Amino acid sequence: MVIAVGMGACALMVIAIMANLYRKAAPDEALIVYGFRGSRIVVGGGTVIFPLVENYQKLSLQLMSFEVAPQQNLHTSEGAIVAVDAVAQVRVKSNPSSIHAAAEWFLTKTLQQREELIRQMMESRLRTIIAHLTVEQIVKEPEKLADHMRESCAPDINKMGLEMISFRIKEVREQNDKR
Repeated sequence: MVIAVGMGACALMVIAIMANLYRKAAPDEALIVYGFRGSRIVVGGGTVIFPLVENYQKLSLQLMSFEVAPQQNLHTSEGAIVAVDAVAQVRVKSNPSSIHAAAEWFLTKTLQQREELIRQMMESRLRTIIAHLTVEQIVKEPEKLADHMRESCAPDINKMGLEMISFRIKEVREQNDKR
């Protein structure tokens, strides 16, 4: 009887220890686990983390939505100065190699730092694209500008393990507009 109680207590202790070592990832996050067993990625599941020899960090896979509105003057092909306000939506791709790339770029950064890095790249691309368009093209064909942005940003976005879900032009203003 004493042996059975002792074995039951040991079994409960082992279960409690294992439960304490188990870490879970929500469907919209990835656990990046690293340590003596190498590195691995866990999405929407769980894994045992052995303290002292392994560690983990969570990487958000949530959609990032932010404004892209360069503060510098944007010059069109005609030499006109315009201001363009847009909204971009980006997320980490769900395949392991993309999550690994995103972890390398963003794991130690805050959400604001991530968005700022992506925003700077997009604003640079936007300046280049605007320089090849007329004001009329920008105003009358905003979806063409958005398509150019998606195509232009795709290589850099892909290297970061991301995909652009959408890029929408909110407003285009000529610099001397009084609106």
